Amino acid sequence: MTSRRWDRTAGVDTPVSLWSELTRRSPVLAGTAVFHLMMLLVAVGLFAFDPREVMGINVWIKPMKFMASITIYLVTVAWLIGYIERPRWSVRTIAWGISVCMVVETTMLFLQAGRGVRSHFNDASSFDATIFGIMGIGVIIDTLLMLLMLILFFRHRTKLPGTYLWGIRLGILMFLAGGIVGGWISSHGGHTVGAIDGGPGLPLLNWSVNAGDLRIAHALGLHGLQVMPIAGYLLSKRLDSRFGPVATTTMLVTFSVLYGATMLGMFLQAMAGVSIVTLWQ
Repeated sequence: MTSRRWDRTAGVDTPVSLWSELTRRSPVLAGTAVFHLMMLLVAVGLFAFDPREVMGINVWIKPMKFMASITIYLVTVAWLIGYIERPRWSVRTIAWGISVCMVVETTMLFLQAGRGVRSHFNDASSFDATIFGIMGIGVIIDTLLMLLMLILFFRHRTKLPGTYLWGIRLGILMFLAGGIVGGWISSHGGHTVGAIDGGPGLPLLNWSVNAGDLRIAHALGLHGLQVMPIAGYLLSKRLDSRFGPVATTTMLVTFSVLYGATMLGMFLQAMAGVSIVTLWQ
């Protein structure tokens, strides 16, 4: 099976052709990704002129991080969902559902940042608690839609090579695992273990340098959605003809086990109240 038969990226070698391919696969998700990229630029501009801080950092740092992450997420889902052709109602539900959830999340983040208050774990007033509750409902819906997408990648045939297909499946599984960590953070009432949220942290990322931080494992899981498909694609593209699909799939599974073990290690280290900076000492 040639790459042109299964890889629609053939010939996608410029930003214009890449954008055309992305919009062909999912115009809704592609458009929502552009919206979040624009909001990232807005947050950067506000960061430059608004000196207010929440829990020791500029109020616009969090929206900036979320806008960057959500943009990457939307582009990834738009790309992957293009491989699913049926049932169309499921594809449309995933695309529109995730888009709406992310726009609501963004609205809540900017609203709270503009008010100069926390967006997450904020129950200072009934309004703040409602905002956090709405965001939580959006995350749950988004997770269920990604679970539906995983089911579709298991149930429906595609023209993708096995290694690449398993990379997509494993990537979604990693994303869902990251969502479980996110749920744990919510039940814990914060992301820091061994100290209160908002202490000294790494530049920009703000991961705690004095205590355990559950956001590290959470981020690893969520961005496994990009790491695993890319790994599967590269292994299939470059090594299938040399070693065969069974061997390359085995390599991918081995890599995913190591990645998952790293995520679990970060989670256990955070739960022990140990900062990530101890790995460098």
